[in-house]
Amino acid sequence: MRRAIAVLTCVVAVSTVWGQGVCPAGLASSKLICVIPQLYGPKGLTLPNPFHSAHFDSDFNASFTPLNSAVGTQLSLLPLASPASGFTFMFDRNLGVFTRSAESFGPLLVDRAETIGKHRVFVGFTFQHFGFSSLDGVNLDQLPAVFTHIDCCNANGSTRGPGDPPSPGSPSFEQEFIQTTNRIDLKVNQFTLFGTFGVTNRIDVSVALPILDVALKTTSNATIVRKVPPGAFGFAHYFDPNCIGNIPCQAASTQKSFFNSGSAAGIGDMVLRIKDNVWKGERFGLGLGVDTHWPTGDETNFLGAGAYGVKPFVVLSYRARISPHVNVGYEWNGDSILAGDILTGSQAKLPNQFFYSGGADYGVNRHLTVVADLLGKRIFNAVRARPGPYVDILGQTHNDIPQTILVHESFEVSDLAVGMKFSPWRNLLVEANALVKLDDGGLRSRVVPLGGISYTF
Repeated sequence: MRRAIAVLTCVVAVSTVWGQGVCPAGLASSKLICVIPQLYGPKGLTLPNPFHSAHFDSDFNASFTPLNSAVGTQLSLLPLASPASGFTFMFDRNLGVFTRSAESFGPLLVDRAETIGKHRVFVGFTFQHFGFSSLDGVNLDQLPAVFTHIDCCNANGSTRGPGDPPSPGSPSFEQEFIQTTNRIDLKVNQFTLFGTFGVTNRIDVSVALPILDVALKTTSNATIVRKVPPGAFGFAHYFDPNCIGNIPCQAASTQKSFFNSGSAAGIGDMVLRIKDNVWKGERFGLGLGVDTHWPTGDETNFLGAGAYGVKPFVVLSYRARISPHVNVGYEWNGDSILAGDILTGSQAKLPNQFFYSGGADYGVNRHLTVVADLLGKRIFNAVRARPGPYVDILGQTHNDIPQTILVHESFEVSDLAVGMKFSPWRNLLVEANALVKLDDGGLRSRVVPLGGISYTF
């Protein structure tokens, strides 16, 4: 959704104190939020040389805020099918009965101004699949991250104490680094139950409750880049613990692959909505509403954003065979661990979002409506990923070594939604939609399919 569950890097600093954070020091955790921090094991990326405690960090971010903020933001952005009924009714005084008030079934992922009708009830279910493939245009199959050796030692090789002056890159083995290529596979299946009740002819209240099934797998292919020959005790850095005391073995032990995974399922963040059709003309309608997001999902398992949110919105629509509609809204979000530091347990604010959409639904006949919408969002002051050069411990820039760097900035997210609603019987609707990304902002899926069914009583 802070979003951009945060999908980024595979880096851990051995010297980091995990304290009372979400992922405890030295202990394996089943929480999805810990899958990437503990990719190399609960204690991070440790090398087996008994004569030198190898400490590697990464400029990318040791606390994994980028990953968790991106995921958290995306979870707060996952589109839900609109809880507005495809059937709307108005009382015909001449006939003395309620009749359908619209010539189409309305949009899927956005809203229209009309309300369902007094004491009418609408219930529905949708399924959506998100297979995330990129974060800000960076391919999640080949995410680069570089581990820099921390300044651990004095020039003579002894461990640097609190009062010793810094000496980055001296001794020379501190100039060695670990280059990694990482694959992050994040998939979310979202099942949403929703319902709407017409309090009056003008006011609807709605609830949407998503149930999520989340799977996260990550693989890191790591390579030690050496800068110095072996010393009296061999090479300073190697992966294989069986190479202790064996220099030829150490010389060949420069590559290793790491894997970690997890899954979780449960209730996501509930959304409550109230909408008022404040003005209803012969054809035009104006609606005002507000969505409130409740952190009912477990954010440490990426089932929710972990923050309250409120989104007032405005809807303008035209009722005809071809029915255009426009939605505009702004969401304020609260604090979440997903935007904070999982090492310390501190929270930070998920970014606010400005929403806008426009499109039209066309009533082909009394049984079929086709829909097309352009959906846009402006995400404010979010953590973003960028490809960039590696800067080593000496401050030298290497344009030939890929690295993922971070920036804080606002960005746009644009999608095209194309779908249909079909009524095979009375007030029953079957729905299908495809959400296609138009840009690379945030944590993105190329296409998000949707299927659903609903009924209005």
